[in-house]
Amino acid sequence: MNGAAAPEPAVPRTSSSPSPNAAGAGTPGGLRLFGFHHAGGSTSAFAGWQRALAGQVEVIPVRLPGRDRTAVAPDYRDITSLAAALHESLGPQLDEPHVFYGHSMGALVAYHLTRLRVAGGHRPPRRLMVGAFRAPHLPQVLDRVRELGDEELARWLLTLSDLPDDLLSGSRRTHHVALLRRDLGLCASHRPEQPPQPLPCPIDAIVGARDPLVAVADAAAWSVHTDRGGSLNVLPGGHFFNREAKERLFASLTPLLRLAGAE
Repeated sequence: MNGAAAPEPAVPRTSSSPSPNAAGAGTPGGLRLFGFHHAGGSTSAFAGWQRALAGQVEVIPVRLPGRDRTAVAPDYRDITSLAAALHESLGPQLDEPHVFYGHSMGALVAYHLTRLRVAGGHRPPRRLMVGAFRAPHLPQVLDRVRELGDEELARWLLTLSDLPDDLLSGSRRTHHVALLRRDLGLCASHRPEQPPQPLPCPIDAIVGARDPLVAVADAAAWSVHTDRGGSLNVLPGGHFFNREAKERLFASLTPLLRLAGAE
């Protein structure tokens, strides 16, 4: 879809320090892209994005609690409290022109953060770009795999896309599976709005043609969550098309970023 607990709650640390493209210099309107990674993942999911999208956007991968083995933070098992902590942590950066891209669990996190900010009267992203996740009012299949044993969960993950078998070998598997299980619990805390309240920003859904978890129709259903339009992009690959079809993904993002930068 990667920690020790601190004695008191703390906001998540994010990889939000200025990059060489600081403050969006050289990008259309100083546009920033905040990237939210998949369950069990880390900011490394966005490696190479800044280089590929140079001149279009400043890419800021968001580090959630306990990721990259550098942060000491409490567990956030509730997606609503995680969104609130991210809102506080990212703070003034979200007052500048920005877009969100979330992949799998990251799409759900980005959606909840957008909802929270809209409810509080804050600036929404110019575009909410969601990859490899069913529209949030639909039943979520990730809920059904949380109770799998460690070996079953590791093998299940490898079925989602063209991933190398050694990805989850040895000690890497123990760490990755534990983190994945925790994140699946985070996803399971999502409670859909009934009926969905449309967001005041375009939503662009991106799905892999061979994704066993997200049918194209389920990705298209994100359209009910916006009153500003958006798009549906079907890419080659499975659940992790962001690895398998990176160049196609960047080609799909480019016109969307151009639209966001022109606002």
